[in-house]
Amino acid sequence: MEEQRASTPSLTGVVSLCRINKLKGVFSFTDNCYIIYHVYLDISKTHRTIKSIMLNFQWIGDVIFLMKVALGHSEDVQAIDAIQEVLEQIKNALVGSVPQAGILFCAADYDHPVILTAIRRAFPGIELIGCSTDGELSSVYGFTEDSITLMVFVADNVEIRAGCSRGSSELGEEAGRLAATTARAGLKRYLDQERFAVILSDPINAGISEIDKGIGQVLGEKFPMIGAASAAHSKRRSTYQFYNDEVLTDSVVILLFAGEVVFSCGIKGGHAPMGGKEIVTSSEKNIIYRIGNQSALDYFESFIGKNCSLFMNYCLAVYEEDRESFYVRSAPFCDVETGSVRLNGQVPEGARVQIGTADRETIVSSCSESIQRALATYPGTEPAVALLFSCAGRKMIMGTQIVQETKTTRECLGDIPFSGFYSYGEFGPLEKGERSLFHGTTFVTLLIGPAEDS
Repeated sequence: MEEQRASTPSLTGVVSLCRINKLKGVFSFTDNCYIIYHVYLDISKTHRTIKSIMLNFQWIGDVIFLMKVALGHSEDVQAIDAIQEVLEQIKNALVGSVPQAGILFCAADYDHPVILTAIRRAFPGIELIGCSTDGELSSVYGFTEDSITLMVFVADNVEIRAGCSRGSSELGEEAGRLAATTARAGLKRYLDQERFAVILSDPINAGISEIDKGIGQVLGEKFPMIGAASAAHSKRRSTYQFYNDEVLTDSVVILLFAGEVVFSCGIKGGHAPMGGKEIVTSSEKNIIYRIGNQSALDYFESFIGKNCSLFMNYCLAVYEEDRESFYVRSAPFCDVETGSVRLNGQVPEGARVQIGTADRETIVSSCSESIQRALATYPGTEPAVALLFSCAGRKMIMGTQIVQETKTTRECLGDIPFSGFYSYGEFGPLEKGERSLFHGTTFVTLLIGPAEDS
């Protein structure tokens, strides 16, 4: 293994060149933009030639670019200035390459049509999704609020297509089918080679609408869907979803990845248990009526007293099918008349539940465990990028210490660039090969990279 170092006024990096067949490099840019190149070197074939002047390398070879990912981030308060800064960062990083898809996270207060118009003008035809947030995080600035972060993808052997459906809170399952059908219809070279999808949904009824079930009817019951519900700084405010040049509410958008791409996912709920596990004996969708031999309300009150205003500080770990892994249901609301408790997602009868809370130590440790799980199961050598989705409830509990979550992320991911946001609920499978679920008070890690043996 040899290392070559290259530098220009705006570029620093380290390149590891394997003499056999692979070139891999990670580059960080001094103008607050990150890009990672994963390429294969194959002198026996005629492919795209990389000129040494392009990246200031001291070599020339025939290569196939499998994936480039560029990330820009701005905290400018004016939408037009912020997006221009982001686009300048990304264009400098791409060195003339044209992205086929992008994911945008930004604060709810921005002028979103201005932002989308600028992106589509800079990259005509880009497949774009995104949403509003309760805070952004990236490898550029770490944790921020009221900012814009945009990640774009360039890939020769991967197709990435966007899909959308409006009226998700009412259409539910049908909305999922429509979004998946729209995205799949755009595939040309890699139809029937779909690998995973990033999903961003309106939070209204997200945990009970069965959007994921509709997507599964098109792409497969256990097709991996990883993402989150859009957010804002207050639950009294509307949240927004972005689809190409449209600003939407009450919608679901997905970005479908197909072809020579691999991924891994790590999920860990921020749940510190307070008691033993009990069986849910009566429930309907997201409303639990009885736990064990008592009402759901009595169960909660036996741990936290009769002050219903405190319920928002607690959550339930849900264990299905006698497995030890759990997903978290949060945001409980009690109904004194019926003795029931309503949560942010469905809880089936027969499931075991365990009440708990999320303290700061648990939140930081669950962030680390989520990332470590994704890294441990990643099928390639090194991911090109990480997408992160963390519950806004975790941010509320951490307060000003929320920066510890980004610090932990940097320590775990090293030089892997990342982007993400604070959400009103998260999507993803607990284990590889299982169906995707809706989560609360949870940290989700999605690692993406090229299929290196293609």
